[in-house]
Amino acid sequence: MTNMEFGTVGSWIDGAERTTGATFEILNPATEAAIGEVAVATPDDVEAAIAAADAAADAWADFDPVERSQLLGRFADRIRETVSRLARTETLEMGRSLGASEAQAGKTAQYFDYYGGIADKIEGETIPIHGDGDVLDYTIREPYGVTAHVVPWNAALVLTARSVAPALAAGNTVVAKAPERAPLSMLTLAEIATEAGIPDGVFNVVTGGEARTGRQLTDDDRVAHIEFTGSTETGREVMKTAADHITPVHLELGGKSPNVVFPDADLTRAAADSAKAFWNTGQTCFAPTRIFVHEDVSEPFTDMLVEAVEEMDVGPGIDGNTIGPLIDAAALDRVESFVESALADGATLLTGGARLDRDGYFYEPTVLANVADDAPVSCTEIFGPVVTVSEFGSESEAVSRANDTEYGLYGLVWTTDVSRAHRMARKLEAGTVLINEYLFASQQAPSGGYKKSGIGRAKGQQALENYTQTKNVVVSITDE
Repeated sequence: MTNMEFGTVGSWIDGAERTTGATFEILNPATEAAIGEVAVATPDDVEAAIAAADAAADAWADFDPVERSQLLGRFADRIRETVSRLARTETLEMGRSLGASEAQAGKTAQYFDYYGGIADKIEGETIPIHGDGDVLDYTIREPYGVTAHVVPWNAALVLTARSVAPALAAGNTVVAKAPERAPLSMLTLAEIATEAGIPDGVFNVVTGGEARTGRQLTDDDRVAHIEFTGSTETGREVMKTAADHITPVHLELGGKSPNVVFPDADLTRAAADSAKAFWNTGQTCFAPTRIFVHEDVSEPFTDMLVEAVEEMDVGPGIDGNTIGPLIDAAALDRVESFVESALADGATLLTGGARLDRDGYFYEPTVLANVADDAPVSCTEIFGPVVTVSEFGSESEAVSRANDTEYGLYGLVWTTDVSRAHRMARKLEAGTVLINEYLFASQQAPSGGYKKSGIGRAKGQQALENYTQTKNVVVSITDE
């Protein structure tokens, strides 16, 4: 194993690494070469992680909030000191451009900074009660205790921080399940947490490899809250398990986001930003892959979009390429099958549409036109570098077609008409609507899904609602 950069790693439990299970290789999707191997968490490992989090829960909840804030700030500082290491790890295990991974690692630190700053400001309320002033009614916001976090591979660092930072800030302990296909960056993050002084047992990570790891986490009565980001199908199963235990859940699930371009839009900017749907090789749940462009500007917009896409460099992310590989061979086969099916049904290929003849799981960024709204490529989350372009005639048609999906994560609108922008923001069924902007992300701004794209909100102060429960206290202050 000495030729593999990362060697053998395992779960991070109670402040130490644990490698007791069978191992599997982690492949670099740009080369198909093994870069390390991971020991799969055994049932005993998962039990140990839950027990460690449970044992640490009371002490962490009782920490002086100011001290908890300082520890999270120290964790953020340590992340910044290791940005290059974290970014390289994430790029090698999942393929993203190294520059994008560096930005994501920096954003990871920002989450712990932000929620560290809130940790000592989580307050209750005094409730005015009608009467003679003989009753005091107030609320306390308390942590749940042990929280489980199931994080996907496509942005493991920042998505771990997005849920773990508010959970820790609120006084909860964490058991996170590392994504099977890209676990190394999350395991590194847990190690850094211990180095930064986060107490043992507060932040634990168990490795995947088998579905039973996630089931064991979500099926344990000691787990008081579940955070899941992933596919809608798996989200349903998480909800079913949680229902057996009456465990609250926060879910961010699939997406098939609309991107609506009106004739008064800045077409140059709209086309350039629409091409960013291929960021992370299209492996993002919020990617605006359904483009609806007004018939009056369809031709010039589409020409500019295709030109922008064809200028993208495709290759290993570690070399700085804009578009990296798909995560594995199965993902590559899936993308290829969607495109081939669309072309067989009469779609027009504007650019792309083929695997790259090289090592790694590379597929050309692909733009399709003349695709029906109900075609699989139009309504299924592909999780790959494929977008469709369709014309529309009226605002009402654009709204109807944009909302004709089971998902509701993001929506994009391009227009210089302020009234139209606000109308569209109200009418689109999505948790986030971006006007003349894409890839805007802020830890301060809440995000989440409508319809089958999820339940609850991540980020911002609203995220704290996922990790605190409200207790009402009523005190009689009469002398009688």
